[in-house]
Amino acid sequence: MAPQNFLDNLEHLRVVTSVALEYVQDNRDEFARSGTGIEVRRAEKAISQLRVLMMQLEKEFTILQYLLADEAPVAAPPPRTTTSLVARATSA
Repeated sequence: MAPQNFLDNLEHLRVVTSVALEYVQDNRDEFARSGTGIEVRRAEKAISQLRVLMMQLEKEFTILQYLLADEAPVAAPPPRTTTSLVARATSA
């Protein structure tokens, strides 16, 4: 993939994520009040899947930042794994 395509995809991801966040913020309370049992279970499943994707994205971003820093004259710390992020979050 050409660097410009990669940058374009990152920008699209940012825009889509921003729109999704705004939609969730605007509609969260109404859904909590009016969602049926089935709809709530579907939302819980979707939220779980989204959390997994967000963790995978965070891992990829961390690796990319490490690789980019490796090109820099100063050495960067090794990338954190998903396991270490979860362990740190649960120990806090």
